Amino acid sequence: MNHNLIISFFIILVSASLSAQNKIEIGINYSPEENFTLATDIPNMLYKFGVYGEYRWTLGRHFDAGARLDAKVGPIGPFLINDDAIAISGDLLAVADFNLFPGKTVNPYIGFGLGPGFGMHNNTFDNLFGGTFLVYADARLGIELFRHLRLSVDYSLPNNWGGSFPEIYTTLNANIGWVF
Repeated sequence: MNHNLIISFFIILVSASLSAQNKIEIGINYSPEENFTLATDIPNMLYKFGVYGEYRWTLGRHFDAGARLDAKVGPIGPFLINDDAIAISGDLLAVADFNLFPGKTVNPYIGFGLGPGFGMHNNTFDNLFGGTFLVYADARLGIELFRHLRLSVDYSLPNNWGGSFPEIYTTLNANIGWVF
C-alpha cells in the first residue's frame, strides 16, 4: 500500500514539474511568392497560407524540444494541366530550439525540425487530388518577445524519394505565434 502511495506521489510530482516547463504555441504562417520552373521551363508562382501548433518541453536553460503540427494551402497555377491548381501540405515534426537569452524580454532562437508529412495537389487531367508521402527537414530562426510573441522564418524542405514536383511543397515561411 505504501509502495503504491509513494509511486503515485512521485508521478504527480514529476507531472507537476514538467507541466510548469511546457509551452504551447499556436500561430499562422505565410509563404511569399516563390518562382520555380518545371522541366518544360514554365514559370509558376507558389505562395501558401498556413496554421501551426507546437508543444515544447524545456530541457535545460537554453534548450527546448517538442512537436509541431503544420498545415498549408495555396495556389500553384498556371501549372501544366490545371490553371487553378492548388497544393495542400501538412507535416508533424520533432523540433528542437536553442534559446540565446531564455526568460528575457527579447530571446533570439535557432532551431530545426524533422518528420513525416504529406503533399497533394489537383493538377490532374480529371482535376482530382493526387498525393504523396514526404519527409520534411525544417530550419528556423526567430525571436521571442515578452515570453509570448514569437516571430520567425523557417525553410521547409521535403524529400519524396522519386515523386514528382517536391518543389511544390518547399516553402520559406514567415511565422507569427503566441506562446501560452
